[in-house]
Amino acid sequence: MIVRKRGLILKGTPASPGFAMGEARVIFKWEQTIEERIIPESHIDSELSRLENAISATLTELEEWRESAGQKIGGPVAKIFDTQMMIAADPEFLKKVREEIKSSCKNAEYVYGMLVEGIIEPLRQSSDSYMRQMVSDIEAVSRRIISHLVGQSETHQVNFPPDCVFVAQEFTPGEVLSLYERHAAAIITSGGSAISHMALIARSLLLPTVVGVPQSILKIKSGDRLVIDGDNGTVTINPPDEEWNELRRKRVKLTTRHISRLQKLPVFPPKTIDGIEIELAANIDLPGPIDEILAEHKIGVGLYRTEFLYLQSGNFPSEDKQFEVYNSVVEKYYPRPVVVRTFDLGSDKYFVGDDSRKENNPALGWRGIRAALDMPKIFKDQLRAILRASVKKNVKILLPMVADTSELSKASRLIKTCMVELYHDGKDFDHDIEIGVMIEVPSAAVASELMARKVSFFSIGSNDLTQYTLAADRDNDRLAKIFNPLHPAVLRLIKISIDAARNNGIPIGVCGEMSGDILAMPLLIGMGINQLSMNPSKLPDACRLVAKIKYKDTIKLADDIIRMTSLKDIEGRLLEFNMSLK
Repeated sequence: MIVRKRGLILKGTPASPGFAMGEARVIFKWEQTIEERIIPESHIDSELSRLENAISATLTELEEWRESAGQKIGGPVAKIFDTQMMIAADPEFLKKVREEIKSSCKNAEYVYGMLVEGIIEPLRQSSDSYMRQMVSDIEAVSRRIISHLVGQSETHQVNFPPDCVFVAQEFTPGEVLSLYERHAAAIITSGGSAISHMALIARSLLLPTVVGVPQSILKIKSGDRLVIDGDNGTVTINPPDEEWNELRRKRVKLTTRHISRLQKLPVFPPKTIDGIEIELAANIDLPGPIDEILAEHKIGVGLYRTEFLYLQSGNFPSEDKQFEVYNSVVEKYYPRPVVVRTFDLGSDKYFVGDDSRKENNPALGWRGIRAALDMPKIFKDQLRAILRASVKKNVKILLPMVADTSELSKASRLIKTCMVELYHDGKDFDHDIEIGVMIEVPSAAVASELMARKVSFFSIGSNDLTQYTLAADRDNDRLAKIFNPLHPAVLRLIKISIDAARNNGIPIGVCGEMSGDILAMPLLIGMGINQLSMNPSKLPDACRLVAKIKYKDTIKLADDIIRMTSLKDIEGRLLEFNMSLK
């Protein structure tokens, strides 16, 4: 008899927002028992033919998934499958497989599996996130090829009823796409991360997903009733019948709440009670269906992250490929502005060959503008692509992790060089494009008066600014109580930056998590922040909040709080203000 856990709540990492509920289907890691067989010499050609057929069938599947992803999500994300197709058709590796089959006279699936294992075993030990993603991609491809060789199907091909919640150690991008097409309700994994290919696909498909749920495949059993909150990263196992039935009655409303709330946004842009318009914008991780909703409501992009272009393949795309992506986004949001941030990748995510160096603390190492300036060819490719997409004059360039004016000056010179090159190439661009910097390093905030004289706008990255100011790793659960952007020291750095922007007549925004925090928003508005750019799911609540406040009251609030020296007092005052709103 199976004992069902009741009302147990598991916590993981939110990877794709949304609410879902359904019966669990636990998928244990697919393992093919491969028999080692000696092949008569006369059958070698037949064995090689079996290998070619399996590779061909796998490439056909991957191409179908690529086309499907392209239709449902868009070209940039669909290119994830290009990587897997390259792995499946790798001529050097397949040459070794064929030679080993001939020399050892052993069956194709055994030889193929043995050689794959020899490649990925060292990669499994790597702390490099790109290497780990490569393991996932190689395993995904090899499982497909071996399944064709032995004539068996993977678990994701089994017929499941619609609206199931699928639970596994991890899913491949192809499996996520397949599950979505079979009307999966949600996905839960015990492994993976919010920046994995699997998560990127799920997020683009608006499929609620929670990753990194400890022991989920052991604590959840097939048939369990699950409630998934993709916004907060929680999974409830077998809630009480009364709660389950109530959620079922509200199911349609809850399932589409983050989409419908965006579709039914209040008046945008919102205004305070005393008539002051507050500029809200969206942070975008990668292209997807939500772009259509935001563009329809004429919502601008305050932060367009470009890292996915690298993370999806482990390589920096060419200027032309980047131009296609940027131009598509810019045209979609026109005439609203799109702030494109240049690559902000740390050394733990780079893979630049044998000279790549691992760092004990990549957050304080080779990342952001530092890495870009050390790779001028790659940086210029990106800058040229962004400039080419700026013809309609609704593009801004944002430079990440700038710590001092010398870095800013070097980047500015490269941008001007790119402009001259494009001019001589006869390619049009916005000659007056605005250049801004992220204020996320304490030194940038302290020297913001100097920075403001050289740029067109500031954007405060509250997550990193808090991390570096308080020396508290933002991803360390033990430091959750310490990591707080409302800390007096952080607020003073924000005020310094706002004052510098105001003194030099440039706008300043916030694009970190703080910008979408209902408690912090009135404070930021009162301090003089010009734009709040946030996760799209936060926009409806932000609009409603703005409509409840008086701008003059937020100024008084900010004046009170900036004099406070205790985090407890600050949070208490903000809570009091929030509760006073009608």
